[in-house]
Amino acid sequence: MVSWLGTDGLSVGRPPDLRLAAPAVATWLTALGTLAVSPWVSWVFAAVMAGLALAVLVLARASTEAMALGVAATLACSATVAAVTGLHVHRVAHSAATAATERPGEVEFVAQVRTDPRARAGHPRPGRAEWVITAWNLETRGRAPVVLLASGPEWGTLLPGQQVRARGAFLDEEEDPMTAALVAVRGPPEGIGEPSGLQSFAGDVRERLREATAVLPQPERGLLPALIVGDVSEVEPRTAEDFRATGMTHLLTVSGANLAILTGFVLAVARVARAPTWFSVVGGAAMIWLFVLVCRPEPSVVRAAFMGSIALLALATGRTHAGLGALSATVVGVLFVAPDLASSYGFALSVLATAGILLLVPAWSRAWQHRVPRVVAEACAVALAAQLAVSPVLVLLSGEVSWVAVPANVLAAPVVATVTVLGAVVATLASLGAAPFVAGVPWLADTWGSGVAALVQVPGLGVSWIAAVAEHGARVPYGAFPWRGDVAGALALAVLLALLVLARTRRWLRVVSAGVVAVLILALAARCLPGGWPPAGWAVVACDVGQGDAFVLSVGPGSAMVFDTGMEPEPVDDCLTELGVSTVPLLMLSHDHADHVDGAPGVLRHRTVPTALVPADFHDTPVGRELADEDVRTWVGERGAEVTVGPWTLRVLWPDPGFEGTLNDRSLVVRADGPVSVLLTGDVEEGAQERLLALPEAELLSVSVLTTPHHGAGTTVPEFLRATSPDVSLTSVGADNPYGHPAPFTWRLLEEVSPVNLRTDRDGPVAVLPGDGSGPPRGAARGPDPDRDA
Repeated sequence: MVSWLGTDGLSVGRPPDLRLAAPAVATWLTALGTLAVSPWVSWVFAAVMAGLALAVLVLARASTEAMALGVAATLACSATVAAVTGLHVHRVAHSAATAATERPGEVEFVAQVRTDPRARAGHPRPGRAEWVITAWNLETRGRAPVVLLASGPEWGTLLPGQQVRARGAFLDEEEDPMTAALVAVRGPPEGIGEPSGLQSFAGDVRERLREATAVLPQPERGLLPALIVGDVSEVEPRTAEDFRATGMTHLLTVSGANLAILTGFVLAVARVARAPTWFSVVGGAAMIWLFVLVCRPEPSVVRAAFMGSIALLALATGRTHAGLGALSATVVGVLFVAPDLASSYGFALSVLATAGILLLVPAWSRAWQHRVPRVVAEACAVALAAQLAVSPVLVLLSGEVSWVAVPANVLAAPVVATVTVLGAVVATLASLGAAPFVAGVPWLADTWGSGVAALVQVPGLGVSWIAAVAEHGARVPYGAFPWRGDVAGALALAVLLALLVLARTRRWLRVVSAGVVAVLILALAARCLPGGWPPAGWAVVACDVGQGDAFVLSVGPGSAMVFDTGMEPEPVDDCLTELGVSTVPLLMLSHDHADHVDGAPGVLRHRTVPTALVPADFHDTPVGRELADEDVRTWVGERGAEVTVGPWTLRVLWPDPGFEGTLNDRSLVVRADGPVSVLLTGDVEEGAQERLLALPEAELLSVSVLTTPHHGAGTTVPEFLRATSPDVSLTSVGADNPYGHPAPFTWRLLEEVSPVNLRTDRDGPVAVLPGDGSGPPRGAARGPDPDRDA
């Protein structure tokens, strides 16, 4: 069992120790509550709880002394964490950084980096910060936690502990009371201080591991550093999405499981070598210290380090290590020091997964060993117990319940421990290869480098298996079904899962559980059956991608063309998945604005996309380079170009070769003739619209379906809309967007020229169906997604 759980599993199989469970739960709930109130409320609450604890001790009788001690300890823990949380919130609220948010303009400041810079998701864009960095704003009377939003390569090389000087605008952070401000930084960092020796060492280890894995292909090259030290800088977005879809994201970010495996390995080696107890304890402690230093004190790592330390202390003193007791003590101790972790999803997932394993795995693995080999029984029990325990929290993050997560994690589990240990060995040897006694001897350095390059192939094979499991699991149709993504939904799911777990103990619970399972299976089956969306025979669909454009033209079963992709990959990917699109014979991108092209990875994900129609000068853009990396052939669309794809004939009406105007006015305008006639307009504004009206082919503007230019902005020429005279207009726009799209003026024009006007903010995804016989096309709306942001 230690091979699966490391130091977290040293007490698996012993009776659970629940004596500290109540203080742990009370501490957690109190920290959550006091983070949401003002400091004086926290301090009043702390005083009341402390008074009640004292009263319980004073009034206790000999017969109830044990219970009184438990109640007093619970109240005392609540009082302590309330007082500590109030102190932290007060310091942040009265810091100079918070005061700076009330002043306009930029200020110069000095900050100390707390964590490694994290690259923002998506493609780099002018005015959009590239890096997110948590830091301490150093002040005359202390320091305050801030988040820096910065751009430039210099920011990406900073290490924790380094001090920098910069200028930026301090912005209010309303959602997190433990963050004083968001700082929009301008320019590169100045006066960069030297990192400490320990942080330099940790940075070198991470860098050497990246260099060692450079010989591997993708996705292994990016995944191995992620699994070993939490370095996700080389992980491709599509790979990260596969891991998310299969419930394996915990493997991408360094977690407590990694630390538990490594400390368990150290203890196992010491046991085989018959080393004395003190040697095992020192070795385990050194591993914990090194792991936290190199992999950074992430919430789950902090949990595992604290709990592993308790296990080592129990080993050193010869006392029985009670897993649940150690876990409860970990929760209390960590929240006393860092109460903000009470709202951390990473900390919650780590604690709940460990609790589920400690409570459920022993009985399940013993029962299942009669039917399957022990290793298989333990792997299945660990994966299922962890997934059941964390599901109520995951549903808050994703709004869905995945059923592929358990089999995916079971299939990946046999190699995770091996990859973790061998990956740590590779990181160690790669770091030693840079040491003077190796690097200074040319023949030894060459031999050493070749050896590391050969050795890294072994964990690389394991990572290949994990990546394959994630990729194929993500392709499973209906691998997750929707669930309420709020507190009520999480509580309901927790109750249902508790019924399923306890079903063995009571007959009536088995009956209720069977009914619940039947309802869930029927709901999943109903979701898989042909239903109202997409409507049969659809020709065009406007995807609901928020504030952006993404239009789909059906080519045949499982095949469709896509015009623009929206800003984020997930919405367009979800839309195409719902439409059953696995092949995109032609991807059309109107112009290089994020809300039209940055969702392209979502179209490329697990789909065949051989060709893309793009505007001029698109090849050197971030999305253009990504298309080239994916071997998508591109050709430039200019006026007069024509191509046939399935039942559609496409004509490029704009732009003219050599036209110079705004990026919006250089948008591709394409007329598609097939089951219906469609005018795809991108973001063309007055200049381009007037030029289109003056073209000899102006009569081609008249179509049955119009995609409204620029999301219905007020930059629309009335004569242009009248010339299109559509039967249906499709306006792709985000709900409550800050731009005021569609403009009332443009919407009134659309209502004048078109009998049917559909928009994604009100109607959700909308489809156009060819008319019956000679009739006009018909529109169909699925309805808005309440979780879709503008």
